[in-house]
Amino acid sequence: MTTDRLSPEEIFAQVQNLSPGERLRLLKQVIDTLVPAEPPAHHQPLIYGQFHGAGMSTDDDFRIAEWKPSEKGV
Repeated sequence: MTTDRLSPEEIFAQVQNLSPGERLRLLKQVIDTLVPAEPPAHHQPLIYGQFHGAGMSTDDDFRIAEWKPSEKGV
């Protein structure tokens, strides 16, 4: 059973005959097949007043919520 598939060495030999611009175009096409296009992430901004409460946030609230990495967590 024969296949029409070229070996990597045969492909490399053919690529050496391409111009630099054609090589770049080939690289882009190969990369596009390796890295799937990611769909754009759905971004929904917060709605003003959605999380309102009885009082305003204080500086202490922000200090408590602030992430403080430790040597262990970094």
